[in-house]
Parts: sequence; structure tokens; C-alpha cells
Amino acid sequence: MITISGLREHLAATPFEPFRIFPSDGSHHDVPHPEFAWVIGNRMLVAKIVPERGPEDPAIKELSVPHVTGLEPLPKTKRRRSLKK
Repeated sequence: MITISGLREHLAATPFEPFRIFPSDGSHHDVPHPEFAWVIGNRMLVAKIVPERGPEDPAIKELSVPHVTGLEPLPKTKRRRSLKK
């Protein structure tokens, strides 16, 4: 079971590890950076960049912490290194 304190620990971890959260409705929401999620009382707000709206106007999903059924680390993405000549 995911707790409010457990979510806060994940968000405050140093270094931060991006994670995916699973509510009981079967959906999932990615938290790539701690500034993309907030825990307020027994609610969690998760921001998601919507390409049509741009980064200045993210969509916000409100989740009930008691309905969070799981959490897993996000897969690490490979970053390209720029080649300098």
C-alpha cells in the first residue's frame, strides 16, 4: 500500500528517481521530476505536459492517495551525447 509519507519520500529523494504512479482506475501517470507532483492532504496532483497546450499550460490530474495501488521507477532513457569537433 502506498502512503502519503511514502509518496512524499519519493518526491524528496536525493537524488530524485523519476517514477510512474498507478491509481486504482488502471491508468498511470509519470513523474519525471519532483516539480511535476504535489501531495496535499490525501490528494496528489500530477502535472503532464500536453503537446497541443505547451509546457506553460500543463494538464493537472488529481488523484486520491488511498486509491494509488502502485509505484514503479520510470525506465531510464538513453541520452545522446553531442559530438564536438
